[in-house]
Amino acid sequence: MTYGNNSRQQFLLLLILLLPTLAFSAYFSTQNISESDCGKHIAHCEGERHYPDGVVYQGEFMYGQPHGQGIMTWKDGSIYKGQFVKGLRHGEGEQIFPDGSSYLGEFDHGFMDGQGLFTFACGHEYHGMFIKDKMDGKGAIHFINGESYSGDWIEELPDGDGTYTMTDGTRYITSFRSGKRHGEGTVVFPTEDLMTTYWKKGKPAKSARFEFKNGDQLTGNWESGSLLNNLTYTLQSGITVTGNLSTIESELLENNIQPENLRQNIALVFYAIAMEYKMAKDYKKATEIVDQAQSFLLPDDSLFKIIEKHKENVNHDIQIN
Repeated sequence: MTYGNNSRQQFLLLLILLLPTLAFSAYFSTQNISESDCGKHIAHCEGERHYPDGVVYQGEFMYGQPHGQGIMTWKDGSIYKGQFVKGLRHGEGEQIFPDGSSYLGEFDHGFMDGQGLFTFACGHEYHGMFIKDKMDGKGAIHFINGESYSGDWIEELPDGDGTYTMTDGTRYITSFRSGKRHGEGTVVFPTEDLMTTYWKKGKPAKSARFEFKNGDQLTGNWESGSLLNNLTYTLQSGITVTGNLSTIESELLENNIQPENLRQNIALVFYAIAMEYKMAKDYKKATEIVDQAQSFLLPDDSLFKIIEKHKENVNHDIQIN
């Protein structure tokens, strides 16, 4: 198994670039070839109007401008169905784009603005706040591979507090800055184990502390994305062992520590390290370490099955920094 594929999306923020910009202006020409008598001197009217740039509007008018419920079609195939105020999309509506993506929600003075649901042409969905056509405020994006991000956004980038959930259920609960994990946070594994650590500009930094569900703990410092050396393993009984993962395992096994718990705990540390290499796009190193993690496990172990699931989805991964 190898992490990385030219066809895969490398990083969730690249997906944000798929959000179509509105190629048409919020304002359009008031010159027209009218096929109705909804002129500028009539307070309320329903009709159809064709504009020189190919735009066609059908619906309600007020004093010659689209106002009320209507449908507007652009030459490129874009369609808007919803409310208009003085010629602008304003209120509740649905915008369909030429590539098949769509937006359903609130508009303000011609912009996607307020609460809305944006469905990408590829199937990803964002549900949350928009400000002037940009994802901004509280919102969640759900990817077709099952991963998701929910939290704060600023100008289409995760920024503030948020949670990124992977396909296996692992949750990264931390703060983001300009789309990257930045600050102290917690990783909640589906095995019910926890890791508290610190990220700086998307990379792990400073210390990391694992709290295993059997009561054991492990602490160490990140070194170029690794936690393999200078670690301290503390049993729930209070016994402490220091060293790297291999020496810790050997010493604890010599002391007749239950091998099943120890095996799974050490494998989890390898797995956490592999995920950081994967997010750093060092797929060769990630592959090497995730295979090490799996070598500690039996096929019936829950973490073994989690790793297998990642292997199955590797060509469809979407990941954060």
